[in-house]
Amino acid sequence: MKAFMSYNSKDAAFASALRESIERDGVSVFDPARDTPSGLDLFARLRDEIEASDVLILVVPETGTANANTAFFEAGAAKALGKKVLAVMPDARGRQSPSDIADLAIFEAANKPIDDVARALVHALEPA
Repeated sequence: MKAFMSYNSKDAAFASALRESIERDGVSVFDPARDTPSGLDLFARLRDEIEASDVLILVVPETGTANANTAFFEAGAAKALGKKVLAVMPDARGRQSPSDIADLAIFEAANKPIDDVARALVHALEPA
């Protein structure tokens, strides 16, 4: 199983902890901030990684945060490719549910241990 993690730089610490926990549960996670060497065509690399992933995990950015639309664009691209999109709300403060992305599963992470959130995401990846 391979996941693409999309998040805003403001949520980097949360996304990093979540990625590490998901990887401990056996899922390979592509993290653009960690896994994209400089000098590459960033957009081509992101497109290739979204296409190669089974799921996109969207850490929902705060409304109005710089570059917040990038995360939603990546989620929309994944959805257009028929990929499952799982959204994580680190907290409800200043974040809006991305209801315009059909079939979106949203996981509330506020006040929950990161390992519990990761396990719920990994469980959602398992075939029905």
